[in-house]
Amino acid sequence: MRHSGKICLFFLVKLWVAATIIGLFSMHLQAAETSYSVEISVNDVSQTQTNDETTLLRNLLQQHLDIVKWRDNPRMSPAEWLRLYQATPQAIADLLATEGYFSHEITPSIDTVTGVSQAKFLVNPGKPVLVNAVDISFTGDILQQDPAEQSARLASIATLRQNWLLQPGAVFKQSDWSQAKRRLLVNLLVERYPNASIKASKAEVDPTLNKVTITLEVDSGQSFTFGELEIEGLQRYPASIIQDLNRIRPGTTYSQARLQILQSRLEESGYFQGVEVTASTTTAVNDVVPIKVSVQENPSIKLGAGAGYSTNTGARAQLTYDDLNLFNRGWRLTSSLKPEQRAQSLSALVRLPTDSDGYRDSLNAGLERRVIEGQITTSGQTGINRSWGPRRTEQTVGAAYLIEHQALDGAESVTRSVATLSYGITLRRTDNDRNPTRGYLFNTQLAVAPIEQLSSGRFLQSYAKVQGYYPLTSSTQLIARAEIGAVSGRNSAPAAFLFRAGGDQSIRGYAFESLGVREGDATVGGRYLATGSIEAIQWLTQQWGAAIFVDAGNAANTLQDLKPVYGYGLGARWKSPIGAIGGDIAYGEATKEFRLHFNLGVAF
Repeated sequence: MRHSGKICLFFLVKLWVAATIIGLFSMHLQAAETSYSVEISVNDVSQTQTNDETTLLRNLLQQHLDIVKWRDNPRMSPAEWLRLYQATPQAIADLLATEGYFSHEITPSIDTVTGVSQAKFLVNPGKPVLVNAVDISFTGDILQQDPAEQSARLASIATLRQNWLLQPGAVFKQSDWSQAKRRLLVNLLVERYPNASIKASKAEVDPTLNKVTITLEVDSGQSFTFGELEIEGLQRYPASIIQDLNRIRPGTTYSQARLQILQSRLEESGYFQGVEVTASTTTAVNDVVPIKVSVQENPSIKLGAGAGYSTNTGARAQLTYDDLNLFNRGWRLTSSLKPEQRAQSLSALVRLPTDSDGYRDSLNAGLERRVIEGQITTSGQTGINRSWGPRRTEQTVGAAYLIEHQALDGAESVTRSVATLSYGITLRRTDNDRNPTRGYLFNTQLAVAPIEQLSSGRFLQSYAKVQGYYPLTSSTQLIARAEIGAVSGRNSAPAAFLFRAGGDQSIRGYAFESLGVREGDATVGGRYLATGSIEAIQWLTQQWGAAIFVDAGNAANTLQDLKPVYGYGLGARWKSPIGAIGGDIAYGEATKEFRLHFNLGVAF
């Protein structure tokens, strides 16, 4: 009997194994013979959605539903398909809720025809829920500031509530809900309260009324003030470079924005290849946070060589020598030797570190020789300048001395000297420094030679240039430019202070500085200048575009002789990391000639 029982058990095990194999094989054959499809229809029964919103919901479901993702998987079985089908209505409801739809109706159905199992889901989103009321309360130091700051505190709280993203009447979406809380915290973190947090947040949805009530409790945490600088990483440059660039005085209210400004100023100074500015509240003593500045210094000596070509001045070579720590005082020397086909120059510029009042002082000297349109000009100059203000509004005053020798084809040569005082201001109001699409740039300069004993004569030069950017459509851009200039006084100004036109950044279709006053067989500068340009760019991709333009203007000695000439043509544009690069073919109406022009970046 015992032996017979063992045989029976063995037989049952073999039978179970065989049945399992047959079952799996059968399922495999069935799965192989069955394919699966999904159809999702989003109805607009309530007529509350626009076509764009309906398409958005349909795409949302198509992209995120598991039944859509897995329908073509070769391992899909009828049992797994049925499980996914049963779970899909809840998944659709969850996805619709993220877009603010809570009163939805979902009608599922499934059918198998000629080996295709088709799951259908008819979705009526209903009306989206709207924000009914918002209650934001605050705790922490934002409510316990000095009574003298009460008005500022109340204004800060009012601004935070006013800037809350989900205002009453807005559609309640999950992405907006998360972004609104994040933005509220960022506004507190950046301005004054680095340890701010949201203690409680609640969004109560009433799907029957399609309304949601929002409640938040925000803890501002402690308020802090800044302490002294702690500098790490300096080896060759003096600490005064960082100290003078720092506008954060001890006792200043904590602000992440101020730290970011300091970091940007240090990065733009040219002394460092790496900068990190932090202020950790964990190191605070009596609510005072020290500012830690860690830097990696640039090498103090740089040598460079290069070659290139300009449609204005021809082929060129260039040698540069830079010293970022001249005389071990943190002074920056930039020097250059640049031989070109139509111009040769040797220049040196020494820039002192920005001082504690924000002034940027510099000294410059240079020699230059230019051969342009029958005029050979050889000059030497030296000067000092002081600049101040941010890049958005930069101002400069200066004093300079120039000696110039001018030789003309078919006319008498002359040598002039001049001592000048100058003032300039540049306004930059664009959405991007390198590739602007909206805004404007404006520059004006005045230079006066007031002392006749130091100059060949007295004069006043004035100049202004404006360039505007406007997007006509998302892919079409309009660029307009205008410049004017005038020199008053007797005809005693050196060529460097007179005006010419023509070339890449002036009037395309004409040779570089070929437009001016005829004197002998040469073209020289005039006392008046007026040029303008209108250009339209059609961006074909994110990086490449085609341009059409018209340029006009001239330079002359009298306003009566200031008659415009025209140039127009076509070009290509490429948005490079260092600015827009353009190539143009332009036709000069006055010369009946075509010219090729190249330009790089924004000339301001």
